[in-house]
Amino acid sequence: MSWIITGREAGPADPYIGNVSLLLHGDGANGSTTIVDSSPSPKTVTAVGDAQISTAIADPFNNNTGVIALDGTGDYLTVPIDTSFIFGTQDFTVEGWVKIAQAKNTGLFQIALNSYFFNSFSNSIGLFIGSAGEWGLYARNIVSIDSSNPSSLNTWYYCAVVRHQTTTQLYIDGISRITVTSDSTNYTCNSLAIGGIFSTSNLLNGYIDDFRITKGIARYTSNFTPPTAPFPDI
Repeated sequence: MSWIITGREAGPADPYIGNVSLLLHGDGANGSTTIVDSSPSPKTVTAVGDAQISTAIADPFNNNTGVIALDGTGDYLTVPIDTSFIFGTQDFTVEGWVKIAQAKNTGLFQIALNSYFFNSFSNSIGLFIGSAGEWGLYARNIVSIDSSNPSSLNTWYYCAVVRHQTTTQLYIDGISRITVTSDSTNYTCNSLAIGGIFSTSNLLNGYIDDFRITKGIARYTSNFTPPTAPFPDI
């Protein structure tokens, strides 16, 4: 295992960094609308509405280096579609931290087939959070709901959507909560939205930190311990 020392952290390097399609730490100046992609091939991230960085909220590691703040009304992030988001039938991992400030039907992300991400969930991958705190997974054109251990407001949760071969799972804080089997869908996605799902009425009022997409790699295939530090950049 190799280790890195940067201005942000010291820790193990990511053995899959070459497969990372998107890496949003949410760091920056308070109120900034510049959201930096720290992946090996940086993409342009557009902050819609008044989505911005907030240093007033501590991240999951109790740092005040910045988180992505969304107010639930017209706020979300978009990224131009790229071949690195077109998963096909490969493995993938989409993960990040989320803190919910208001109970409502909302989403963390949607990678969709159609060119307008809030039009349909057909052939989409997405994470949904219901008004009662239930967790939902969009995969293989269906939605699966788990309300057995609902989320609470103003609490950081680590979320990971992982496809390994033909099984797609939603992990919350390292625990598998939803499993979709026989998922052989060819995810030929054409749009990516972060901070909402399916409709502009389902936008997150809350915060996102360390959002990462990895193509071709199932980082988790069983229950795991969530990260204890920000993701490395190399």
